[in-house]
Amino acid sequence: MTDITQSFQKAIAERNYAASTHLLDHALRENSIPDLIAVLEEMEDVTPLITLELRDHIFYYLGMWDIYFAVQISSIDVLRILDEHNVENDAPIFMIDYIRNLLETRDNRFSQFCINIETISGGHYAILVPSILDQRMDELLNCRIQYSDGYKTFYCTAELLETYYGGKIVAAIHSHRSFDIIVNPGQFAIIQEGLSSAGIDTSSLLDRVEPDLWDDFVKGKRKPRIKRGGSGELSVLHRVKSGRSNIYARVFRQQVAALNAITIAKTQLCNDVLMSVISDPSHQMRRRSLKQLGESGDSTTLDFLVDLMKNDGDESIRKEAARTCSVLTSKGQLTGISHPIPRLQRKSSILDISKINKILNTLIAKGMPTAMIDDTLSAIAIQGGAVSVDILSRLLTKPQNSVKIAVIKASRFLDTETAAPIIRAALVNEDPEIVTMAENELDTRWPDAIWE
Repeated sequence: MTDITQSFQKAIAERNYAASTHLLDHALRENSIPDLIAVLEEMEDVTPLITLELRDHIFYYLGMWDIYFAVQISSIDVLRILDEHNVENDAPIFMIDYIRNLLETRDNRFSQFCINIETISGGHYAILVPSILDQRMDELLNCRIQYSDGYKTFYCTAELLETYYGGKIVAAIHSHRSFDIIVNPGQFAIIQEGLSSAGIDTSSLLDRVEPDLWDDFVKGKRKPRIKRGGSGELSVLHRVKSGRSNIYARVFRQQVAALNAITIAKTQLCNDVLMSVISDPSHQMRRRSLKQLGESGDSTTLDFLVDLMKNDGDESIRKEAARTCSVLTSKGQLTGISHPIPRLQRKSSILDISKINKILNTLIAKGMPTAMIDDTLSAIAIQGGAVSVDILSRLLTKPQNSVKIAVIKASRFLDTETAAPIIRAALVNEDPEIVTMAENELDTRWPDAIWE
């Protein structure tokens, strides 16, 4: 085992991101990545990975934190990709091009379902936003809803649910409760109404299946379609991704299982979720989440903990926050860990505003779901600049209320000085609903003095 390999393993054990970054840089320059891969593979053969600690360090180094769950590639295979392409310098930049190619070729190693447009719009992976929006629009327009009109009529919504926005629309209709892919005419009428309100002509998506073929067709659709990766790491990744959602479930048992999945994974990626849970006075997992936050070793959460320690209304939480601060501080003294939220240190990629504006015009013309327009305008606003503000301002003249509402929502991503002209224009809009919304923004974001 080489010195680099031993040091790298030690850096992971200590959660020392500065050290692991330095070592990976050195390994690439010295062509030591094959040695590191060999040792990691040997360890994987003996004991399959049950944590995401290695992934945290690899993805931190490559600036891939914002696409952590979307990349269906194990950490060892990511290192292998770098080695196969003889990457010696600027590995993060190489990965941007590599990931963009996966997305544009619709390679199943990259899942656009796992991407939050708001999250990536302000970072290097903003370059993916136009392609993601294009794909999400295409998949919704091209999905099929099969039906059988035999003795009884039934509809299959499997393909609709596999689209990003179709799934969101149907989930909202069902109040985010579990529901079957096969629905009766009454249930389908509700889905149809929801899609129609989002501008989708459901009748154009219908495909008839002969009644005698329906049962076999449904059996095929019910077969599990998600294939878990052979790597232990990818299996853990899927469990943690589910845990991030299920920790907010109403059932306590699901909350416990979700937190256990996050705890076992030993990843810092879920610290945002833990802080969200801790901030909710009604959540039953507050204290457990607080303890796990201390175990994560992430010193960037100290400001949050100090505020909690001083201001939380629950004395037991204040005491636990003080203990957690002590744990993090002592770990920092031992390892020297003090790292920012993992992002590339270089200037963020600039979103192609002209391309995104074309997509926006298509979305509006086709009456696509408002959630899609919201995402597009959020991406524009997050990028900022005069062109972005001009686009948002001009959209306030559109007749569709949904577009004007989306503009006001997007303005929240702008600083108050930049957003002020947009809200001023909204205040004199002919639509009372838009005026009311603008007034609410005024009360929330601006002191009276700025308008005098």
